[in-house]
Amino acid sequence: MAPVESVGLDGDMLEAQAFAYLAVRVARGLPTSCPGTTGVRAAVSGGTVSRPS
Repeated sequence: MAPVESVGLDGDMLEAQAFAYLAVRVARGLPTSCPGTTGVRAAVSGGTVSRPS
């Protein structure tokens, strides 16, 4: 596999956008992994939001 930079993309920017996308899905209570994309048995969340008390 070639790095994304080899096709003119910025890998650091792409990674930051991916984490932001996943963070929004978690904040909205949406799954981050689904059977149709990853093969998991059921849609699952990527975690929980931890807020200071």
